[in-house]
Amino acid sequence: MNQPLPGSRTTARVLFASFIIITVGTFIWGFMVANKVRARAKETDGALRSVAWACLCYVQQGDRTWPDSEASILAVAGGAWPCERIEVQSPGWPDTREVAMAGMLIPPSAAEALKIAGLEFSKNPIDAPHVIARGNPSGIDTLEVVNGWLTAYGNLSIQK
Repeated sequence: MNQPLPGSRTTARVLFASFIIITVGTFIWGFMVANKVRARAKETDGALRSVAWACLCYVQQGDRTWPDSEASILAVAGGAWPCERIEVQSPGWPDTREVAMAGMLIPPSAAEALKIAGLEFSKNPIDAPHVIARGNPSGIDTLEVVNGWLTAYGNLSIQK
């Protein structure tokens, strides 16, 4: 008969225990990474919504043109957010900053938001800028939502 090799059960137990420890460790590490990415995505979503809101505030002031650079938004926003309410109301965009933020973390200033989220500008000054995440993780549809606000507002100004 085949006799088990001496120490083979001990070796099997050690391998099995090692496998369990590695599996549990990998699960915990993956869980921690996923939580950090989710937290970063919430921060990015707040910045994306804030930058889009700053663009809407910018365009409603002055001659109703879109910003042509991030510096122009900072010039209007300064250290604080430029407005609490959009004068022109429509279902295409939020009418207050509170609604725009949808419970997300609000960056302390436009400058902080622009470090996380950015804008791509068109060569045509009547086209709305596009909000970008600068490679940061974001929610599933946040970019589409905030760029939809700007496009809807831009379509309204084109019609006028």
